Amino acid sequence: MQDRMQSRNRLVNLAASALVDPLFHLFLFAARTFRDRAQGHLIAEDVVGAFFALAPAYLKAIRENMGVVLGLPWDHPETERLARRMARNHAYAWVDFFFFGQRPAAEALAQFDHLEGAEHLEQALENGAILLTAHAGNFELGGLLLREKGLRIHTVYKPDRFGSVERLRNQVRAQGGVVGVPVDGIGFSTLPLLKLLREGRTVGMQGDRDFNLTGLPLPFLGREAFFPKGPWELAAMTGAPVIVSFFRSDERHRFHATFYEPIHVRGERGARQASIVEGMTRYVAILEDLVRRHPDQWYCFYPFWDDPLRKALSGSAPAR
Repeated sequence: MQDRMQSRNRLVNLAASALVDPLFHLFLFAARTFRDRAQGHLIAEDVVGAFFALAPAYLKAIRENMGVVLGLPWDHPETERLARRMARNHAYAWVDFFFFGQRPAAEALAQFDHLEGAEHLEQALENGAILLTAHAGNFELGGLLLREKGLRIHTVYKPDRFGSVERLRNQVRAQGGVVGVPVDGIGFSTLPLLKLLREGRTVGMQGDRDFNLTGLPLPFLGREAFFPKGPWELAAMTGAPVIVSFFRSDERHRFHATFYEPIHVRGERGARQASIVEGMTRYVAILEDLVRRHPDQWYCFYPFWDDPLRKALSGSAPAR
């Protein structure tokens, strides 16, 4: 998100960097003292309100995305209602991550209401897999459920612009038994993933952000959007199945996990590209269904279909 919506004002960026570090450390400490996570959710709501007051461009970007999802003008009242609710859900997810990440795993597991597709998860337990999710729901807490099932997961992430955020996130992830694997899309940064998958390990990835602008354009909610090929190319090179998985919350803030049927990518020459496109198309269809049913749990804070970074690099207007 940061490289898409980062201010061009150097002083603003310096101020943001100076504020983020103490705020995240303060909130991590505060999460240990909450009587329950509802207390943290109330604080999160105030933070979201202040954030939008200071950075209205983010609210507009979210409303534009909601307009595409709902088929409404970006300035329709319903897009604002859902945009604000999405930002609150994102803040709740951070609270839950910090809250449960510092407590016995049993407390978080007690909040899981439903697990669908457990038989598909078993395949990852036996032979390793790519668990492909999205920036949606409570994906960070999925590691706790997987650890309880005896699965040690290596989670791929793009390093955050704010180093303090990444350090704290990795600290809490490690407490939950999740190993972070930084990948920046440059050079040989994906080699550790090849090694892990060839050893039969399980790797968690997100498939809804084309960070390095080398993705494949696919129809998504009525418009063309770009999705990363990286997870699918890894699957083709290693033979690891791709298991789409989502961890969402409901109106009672209880968790629901879904694991879909494994997708196999053919690696032989002449069939690889078509198999990658087929797998990506299946993933995007599943993601589209999730976003239609739960638009307030898909977290995107920049214009997804009119990616400002892609537009800046191409020098052309986005396709409509």
